[in-house]
Amino acid sequence: MPRNDFLETLIDALKYASSNISALLVGGIVFLLSAFIVGLPFFLGYITRCMRETITGNGILPEWDNIMDMFWVGLHMVIVFLAYALAYLVIISLIAIPVYIFRQLNMPNMVLLSTIVLVLTMAIVAVIFCVVFFASWVLFATTGSIRVALTPGRVQSLISRNPNGYVVALLASVAIIAIASVSALLVVIIPWVGFAAFSSLSFIYSKYYQANRGMV
Repeated sequence: MPRNDFLETLIDALKYASSNISALLVGGIVFLLSAFIVGLPFFLGYITRCMRETITGNGILPEWDNIMDMFWVGLHMVIVFLAYALAYLVIISLIAIPVYIFRQLNMPNMVLLSTIVLVLTMAIVAVIFCVVFFASWVLFATTGSIRVALTPGRVQSLISRNPNGYVVALLASVAIIAIASVSALLVVIIPWVGFAAFSSLSFIYSKYYQANRGMV
């Protein structure tokens, strides 16, 4: 990934998401099924495959084959996702305790203050987790290890090897999400827009890893 080359990163990611129309069409259906849980392991497994193949030099969306292998990989990635979700809930629950206590003590001013702190914490933690989640995902894709993916030191090491490059990846990700949000205004294409967005994001972080893996 060219350092600080936001535009090139963004264009390459969008090209990747549309590089295999048949895979994109199937992906939209699987993304829709993910909302009903049944498709989630397949979706996560496929995006993990996208990461692996991008890192090894494949610049085209892979086909939807080796379904059972994809399913098992996806199940492992579900564990990584749930670990992040659980950590988020634990942090937020701890911050929410003062709100409950002040309500029981009938202290409205403190309820208001603690609620503001809670909301700010929810936003900050969500942003932080979003920043590091794809680093965890690409670590899982390359190692196949849930432990490695959830090791803070490994995640921090990957990000810190090229902070400027990771900032480019983050900015490109925000742009992808913004484009997807606008495109999703046409409700009927939401599943395919969502799938294309995740495919693009997988490409962005895989290229970051590819450029910096020798340092990790």
